[in-house]
Amino acid sequence: MLVPISPELSLTFGTPLSIRGVVNAPALNQGLEQAILDRFQNGRGNRISNIGGWQSLPDLLDWPEPVIASLKDEVDRGIQKICAMPSMLEGRPAGPQKRVAYTAYGWANVNRDGHYNTLHMHPGSDWSVVYYVAAGTPSPETPMNGRIELRDPRPAAQFARMPGFTSGQPMLIKPQAGKMIIFPAWIEHWVHPFHGEGNRISVAVNVSLNRD
Repeated sequence: MLVPISPELSLTFGTPLSIRGVVNAPALNQGLEQAILDRFQNGRGNRISNIGGWQSLPDLLDWPEPVIASLKDEVDRGIQKICAMPSMLEGRPAGPQKRVAYTAYGWANVNRDGHYNTLHMHPGSDWSVVYYVAAGTPSPETPMNGRIELRDPRPAAQFARMPGFTSGQPMLIKPQAGKMIIFPAWIEHWVHPFHGEGNRISVAVNVSLNRD
């Protein structure tokens, strides 16, 4: 898709990304943290991309706690907005958008000092959602502490040397409680090691759009 900047300038090969703060994050995170830590202490876990740390089974969106319904509402709000981007870029008149139907599943991550997630992507899904429940207390001596890194999906872009453009450079996002990130599931990403005290708790959700 071409994104016009002026009659003579456009952007193409664009990659959609959403980063936003959740308004009711303090109340939401309090309930999520309790539900996640209960299962962290008592439940089974997965080991997929995590080195150290704990990852729940991918059934988080089916947990019975009422706070999960609130989380699902926030995920839905983000998915509906990012799926409306083509209409916004094409300058269509503002108004009610047709709802996007999808299926989703999610899991929780608990990382402590020295834990991280290796480079990976989420094949078979359309969107990946990351929501930060708690950021822990990171050590100020490690500037990349616990950051999620999104890789530029264009392999040859790293050879670009055009002033003012960041082609080929990864995007680094600092964890912050209440922050939600949505990006295409095929984007390679990883999480830098967390160094500090406490728990860095996040929720990940994979979204697959219905194509009927």
